[in-house]
Amino acid sequence: MKETIVVTGGKPLRGNAFPIPNKNAIVAALPAAILTDEEVVYRNVPKSTDVEKILEMLKLLGAKIDDSDYSQIKITCKNLKSYKVDQDLGGKIRASILFAGSLLARFGKAEIPVPGGCVLGKRSISAHIDVFQKLGVKVEYFDGYARFTAPKTLKKSYDVWQSEASVTATENFAMYTAGVNSNFSLTDSACEPHVAQVLELLLHMGAKISGIGSNRISISGKSPLKGAEFIPEPDFVDIAGYIVAAAITNGEIIIKGANIPSITGIFENWFPKFGILLKTSGKDLIAKRGKELRIDLVNSGFPLAVKDIPKFVPRPWPGFPVDVLPVIVTLACKLKGSLLVQNWMYETGLDFIRELNSMGADIFMCDPQRIIVKGPVIFNGGDVTPPGVIQACKAIFLASLCDSVATTIHGADILKRRYPDIFEAYKSLGADIKVVSE
Repeated sequence: MKETIVVTGGKPLRGNAFPIPNKNAIVAALPAAILTDEEVVYRNVPKSTDVEKILEMLKLLGAKIDDSDYSQIKITCKNLKSYKVDQDLGGKIRASILFAGSLLARFGKAEIPVPGGCVLGKRSISAHIDVFQKLGVKVEYFDGYARFTAPKTLKKSYDVWQSEASVTATENFAMYTAGVNSNFSLTDSACEPHVAQVLELLLHMGAKISGIGSNRISISGKSPLKGAEFIPEPDFVDIAGYIVAAAITNGEIIIKGANIPSITGIFENWFPKFGILLKTSGKDLIAKRGKELRIDLVNSGFPLAVKDIPKFVPRPWPGFPVDVLPVIVTLACKLKGSLLVQNWMYETGLDFIRELNSMGADIFMCDPQRIIVKGPVIFNGGDVTPPGVIQACKAIFLASLCDSVATTIHGADILKRRYPDIFEAYKSLGADIKVVSE
């Protein structure tokens, strides 16, 4: 059901925040259960829409699943009966492509609907096709499906260079190669925390893996693998949202369990450059505004037309993650000075600035992938309808919390695909949010 929310801002957010488990880690780790006949246990699973769809796809393939309690989901694939993912479910989310590797390893075949998901430009599966073809996999298309067929015989070893550091293609490579008897290496592999978590799961299931957390991994697979347990780390995108929320509302948020070395280092490197104070306390991370929200970036001097404007560009991990970029745009609206922001990855990833501008932001679009944000501004609220992109809606939601005005956000239910309890979580910190069903 579509939901409209009315947010009245201007209230400093304070208290304890509990970031959701990393949804991207879970949706990639769930298909790994296909690689074993034994039980795989997933703990602390977020009840997001994508997770529910992945579980339903597994059930239709023949998996036995106990998901009565999302704090402990048990999956057994001993009697798996099909290698064809349901089109109605699989065609709606991009994560369905993650079934390709594990189904290939188990059956030698996989049929996957061409996936959907957020509208962020051309989100093709070309990186997956490239990796699989280099492993000798035959790829064909029919009736909205991609059919993958594994080679009948495997070489002794494979050395694959990825054409881009794709997260999901790396995960697919790992699940396929972990479940077959050969030796593999992948160069320019993605090294995001959720990728590392999936590799750790495969390691615990019996595959031999080295290079976890780096851009070159080596895997010696085996069949069959064994059961294991998976506990996801907190979602760094959710953590970043709380950091920005604390700063732009002049509050102080204790983010529970967020002091994780693989995550904290990036945020401690970047957020202080914007005047945000971060402090660790045991397993927690504490965020608040410093004396002034400002821009303290070394100017690259490129391009020459904007050589006097600091430039902020996300990069593949361990660079600043692109999924956090939208809330950085909201933060930039409250910084003293101008900031050039570039989203090189997604053609329409900055389209949400129209809504921010209607709320009082001062943002100039240089081209579809570059903007200049001038601040600080005072948001004037209003009536907005974000594009159908989760993180874009998150950026607008955070902007609505800043100043003492009311903002009506239509279609805000898209946030629940990743953050099922987001409105209750922010209310507990002091936010004034009223939810209206449409």
